[in-house]
Amino acid sequence: MPSVDLICLANSYKLNYRCVAGLRVDGGGWVRPVSDKEHGELEYSQYRLPDHSEPHLLDVIRIGLSHPQPLPHQPENWIMDDSAWSLVERSASADRAHVVANAVSRESLLFGNAGRSMPYGQFLRRPAQESLALVKPAGVRWRTEFNTYLLRNMPRVLFQLGDLPYDLPLTDPAHAGPLQRREVGDYRSSDLGMPEDGTLLFTISLGEPLDGICYKLVAAVVVIPSEWAESS
Repeated sequence: MPSVDLICLANSYKLNYRCVAGLRVDGGGWVRPVSDKEHGELEYSQYRLPDHSEPHLLDVIRIGLSHPQPLPHQPENWIMDDSAWSLVERSASADRAHVVANAVSRESLLFGNAGRSMPYGQFLRRPAQESLALVKPAGVRWRTEFNTYLLRNMPRVLFQLGDLPYDLPLTDPAHAGPLQRREVGDYRSSDLGMPEDGTLLFTISLGEPLDGICYKLVAAVVVIPSEWAESS
């Protein structure tokens, strides 16, 4: 696969670098481009666009890929080639809306369970079918809590899928940083300048194993453009 066009649906923190993922515009599903680093993280020089910006959510970007590199917990991974990324559309036109709409999960369970995490060992026995999911959350609340181990505020998101409640870390740079700088407490979407539930989608990612556990993360907060809703 020399290159692929993706609708960017995650450009999130990963260690001190980034993790990018998106949906193929041809309907071929998720792709997570990764480097040859130990955890596949991307440096700025690798995801930089020709205008020196970085991929925004809902951009259509063109990425050169070398070969698939599935891991037990992340089947969508592809090793990038050495070509520069390019910007096809900013942001994706309304005629791409169906690609995103068709990918929204109708399941209440995330990757097969309702917990915050999954044991890595289970993927060694049976590899994951997916590690990326697009969901439409309800009852969204944003939380800043003090982590006594890291000794700093950490951003989280509370939401529901069907009747199931979730409480997950937030790694979307556009929202994690501002939330982290707020006082400890809970916030509504409107408190943070975001629309309430109806126009939000979350990209959920299964993270790298930490002490044998893969944690679920809210990797992106996607605000659906009004013109997309009008075109559906």
